[in-house]
Amino acid sequence: MSNSNCIFTNMLKKSLLTLLICVVAIPVFSQFNYRLNTTGFRVVDGAFEVENPFWGGFNSPQFQPFDLNGDKKLDVIVFDRYDSKVMPFVRKENDVFVYAPEYESLLPKGLYYYKTADLNSDGEMDIFTLSESSNLLIYINKTTPGSNQLKFQDLGPWYYRNQFDSTQPILYNPLSFSKFDMPEISDIDGDGDLDILSYDQGNYTYRLFKDVRIEKGWNRDTFEFQIMDICFGYFNEGFDNSIALGECPYKDKLKPRHTGGASCFMYDSDADGDKELVISNIGFPRFTFLQNGKAQHKTYYDTMVYVDTIFPRNTTAANQIIFPAGYYLDISGDGVQDLIVAPNNFTDVKETQQIWYYKNTGQFNKPTFDLVKTNFLAEKTLDLGARSAPVFVDIDADGDQDLLVASNGDYSKTYGLKDQIALFKNTGTTQAPKFDLVDRDYLNFSKYNLRHCIPNVGDMDGDGDFDLVVGTLKGKITYFENKAGKNNPVSWTFIDSNFINYNPDLGETNASPCLYDYNKDGKMDLLVGYYNGRVSLFECTNTQPFTFELKSKNAWGARGNEWRKDVQPQEWKAFGYASPRIHDVNGDGKVELMVGTAYGYTRLYNIDGHPFTDSLFADTSWFYQKNFADSTLPALGSRIVPAFAELTGDTLMEVVFGLGRGGLNWASSLSAPKPIIGTKNISTLNLKLFPNPCDQTVQILRGNGAVGELNIKMYNIHQQEIYSTHLSPNEAGVGIPTDQLSNGVYFVNVDNENGKNQQIKLLVKH
Repeated sequence: MSNSNCIFTNMLKKSLLTLLICVVAIPVFSQFNYRLNTTGFRVVDGAFEVENPFWGGFNSPQFQPFDLNGDKKLDVIVFDRYDSKVMPFVRKENDVFVYAPEYESLLPKGLYYYKTADLNSDGEMDIFTLSESSNLLIYINKTTPGSNQLKFQDLGPWYYRNQFDSTQPILYNPLSFSKFDMPEISDIDGDGDLDILSYDQGNYTYRLFKDVRIEKGWNRDTFEFQIMDICFGYFNEGFDNSIALGECPYKDKLKPRHTGGASCFMYDSDADGDKELVISNIGFPRFTFLQNGKAQHKTYYDTMVYVDTIFPRNTTAANQIIFPAGYYLDISGDGVQDLIVAPNNFTDVKETQQIWYYKNTGQFNKPTFDLVKTNFLAEKTLDLGARSAPVFVDIDADGDQDLLVASNGDYSKTYGLKDQIALFKNTGTTQAPKFDLVDRDYLNFSKYNLRHCIPNVGDMDGDGDFDLVVGTLKGKITYFENKAGKNNPVSWTFIDSNFINYNPDLGETNASPCLYDYNKDGKMDLLVGYYNGRVSLFECTNTQPFTFELKSKNAWGARGNEWRKDVQPQEWKAFGYASPRIHDVNGDGKVELMVGTAYGYTRLYNIDGHPFTDSLFADTSWFYQKNFADSTLPALGSRIVPAFAELTGDTLMEVVFGLGRGGLNWASSLSAPKPIIGTKNISTLNLKLFPNPCDQTVQILRGNGAVGELNIKMYNIHQQEIYSTHLSPNEAGVGIPTDQLSNGVYFVNVDNENGKNQQIKLLVKH
């Protein structure tokens, strides 16, 4: 090939890639119509029904006051540092809050931390967060008073002025903070404007950035932060997290006292007009309280004069959470700020019983904290720890779908080394689905010492029952064979921890398997999603013993990655945590490939009729989140693992999403139930069908009005015809065999030459 042809080929490849990205960015008008809901099936945990099981869980939540609906009552924005999920909660009364996802699309996105404070003194809370490069971002609240249509002005990255004179070439520097820190943003010096106090990882001190708007006499929409103190409080931290008061040795600035980050918050504990400082450090399970002696000792600078390592002192101390952060806001609704304590790290934190609520029974500037509960908000939802991964399967062979959810079971208990599988048994009906949490460590699964587990089920060995495969952190697939036989309660036995005998390449960690006979040869093949965002296809070439052949590392071009436009050249992000699932979601007889991602959504690929070598365009608009516009794609969080099942007998699948935060989300179709193939006018023939549920045979008898020739067809929930027969005009009824059918829901469709039709739902239960 000539050099000119090579250049042309490379240009063509770049053009096609650009076209692909542009096309993917164009909204796809999907045939699906799913909405993320906060209510779905009921979930019972022991003797208690979970009030709101589908909030999605909490890992490292941050709590900030904000008036969401314009009623002048301060609601709460919860921002989870783990996956940057913004969760608005509207105050209904006193300390009763209701999750309000319709506000999510109206709030700015954030990273690392999310703080609210009134920057321009207009009585409305503004929002402070960080960019990917850790620069401070400010969003000014421009919402019309009394409105719930939130609006913000993006001021972009903000700068501070240093203390050099005007001869210096650079007077302004970005306000940058470590992503591990939690700064204080409030009126620290009491002059009426905001100040920022943050840990300085470079100098190992606390720095004070002061807004000089009041001193300069500027209007409220003009402000400037200047660095005023590089050793706020005049104290020094030691290597062991100790505090030395009255010391700020500049010569020791380059000696690290603790690694990583720090969190801080401030309040006036003794009503003297200055603010005390409460700090914590990464790796330590406690706060340090420092009393400010500025007012009492009439010092020019804020000076810490007393240290207490037990905080709060008068009640149960917050000393059981590694790297805690505190949030001072009114939870009880009595107008006095209370205290919320939660973990401040990204991962490997206490993930259950980790949101401690202390009610302030004193006053705003002289609080008395009393511990009320350790599971504030979390008590109302389902939270299994972190990295929940669901799959539906009929465990007890009763004809309905039960739910298995793998998770780490709370890092503070398992240290991420012994994942568990929780069993939720389906004990409800199609009209009122209900799942009971009956076992948090089903199969005693934690004994296998597996990490980052993602389960999937299917008939791997062709014996008519469902086997279990589990993807793990190292990119391997663990296999459990079901030895129960068809239509019996499952009985899984551990067989192999490297089932497909494959040594993953770099980036092929965090395996997420999906069983699917892609070539329809009767043998179950495997799709496996990985940390690198790609989906590999392994073809099963033999079942005695099992052997697999790698067919593709980029099957159908499916990805869990996001496209980066902030770099040149543009490229895919390095990770995607792809989690593939195959289902006929809309019941049209064609399967779809759904891929959970690291970025809060599930992509849909219409793979039916496409060879796996095709690179398909993804559809991310197949479902959406309720909001005021009713059209926004949901941002679920991170590490999405979808699971599909038909639970309500309407032929439309429901969806449960496992989340990195350890909880579940739920989505259901807004479409009308799809009529069974062959349906004509819906009018009854008064047929009788019994027994229902049935085991070996179901009887269909004529009723009044069922005259003439009757055509009878039976369909499964995927609208696939599985049996057909008829009744001649002189026949009273017919028996249909069901002994070879799997347990589950089926539909019998009967019509005559006059256009009358009847559909009957049938439950097969052996």
